[in-house]
Amino acid sequence: MAQKVIALDAGHGMRTAGKRCMKALDPNETREWFLNDRIMDKVEAMLAVYDCKVIRVGDTTGAKDVSLGSRVRTANAAKADIYISMHHNAGIHGGSGGGTVVFYSSGSPERGAQAQKLYQAIASRTGLKGNRSQKVIKKGFYVIKNTSMPAFLVENGFMDSKTDTPIILTERHADRTAEGVTDFVVAMLQLKEKCSMAGSGSIRTEDVLAAVGSSGKYYPAYTGKATTLSAAMTSLGITSTYSYRKQVAAANGISGYRGTASQNTQMYNLLTAGLLKRI
Repeated sequence: MAQKVIALDAGHGMRTAGKRCMKALDPNETREWFLNDRIMDKVEAMLAVYDCKVIRVGDTTGAKDVSLGSRVRTANAAKADIYISMHHNAGIHGGSGGGTVVFYSSGSPERGAQAQKLYQAIASRTGLKGNRSQKVIKKGFYVIKNTSMPAFLVENGFMDSKTDTPIILTERHADRTAEGVTDFVVAMLQLKEKCSMAGSGSIRTEDVLAAVGSSGKYYPAYTGKATTLSAAMTSLGITSTYSYRKQVAAANGISGYRGTASQNTQMYNLLTAGLLKRI
């Protein structure tokens, strides 16, 4: 039997205009790409214990916003068996409410049922059900309309909702979302564990991430008492010299780093959210 191919799409790029959390709710204005990519990194790590091939159709560095056409062509050329696009929504304008929504494009009743299963797999773990009148919607977004395999687009909470934003910034929410996506993909494609991992009982998120890593792209989250950026970095074994912090700042889209309070706060907020990208 041919190895199944899973196409993972972390929407947008690090510097895509407007795609970020609302400043009044998140002073760091965390970019949507960070939230999308963190989840897809975790899904990729979790799928590493299964007999399948994972392709990433976007730029995993976030530096370039890969076109929708390019993402679709990559997935189609690879003859992927499923396409999952991860996004975070906006439109609450600082109010309450929001929640998770899953989109699909095919008119097949089976595809709608699959989209419902994906929604349930995510929302049952994150609890982010919100107040949307429709949780699963048929809509012709480019990447799910033009791919030649079953394709789904997830809007995983609202970046301008006072209800959703504090949740979607957390590592726990990313973990739970990745669990839901992974379980859905495994069930839909009937993936089997690799022999080296089989027979060890149920696979836990923390075990998988410890074994294969979350692609090593982010520093571990700082969870201690409030302190300075340098002290938090040092406590995690991260070099905290000015020259090193300058390099880290550049890798995280903070240009012209001079060690100002505002810049350090941006980096500190990313570090506590587990979103500070490694250099």
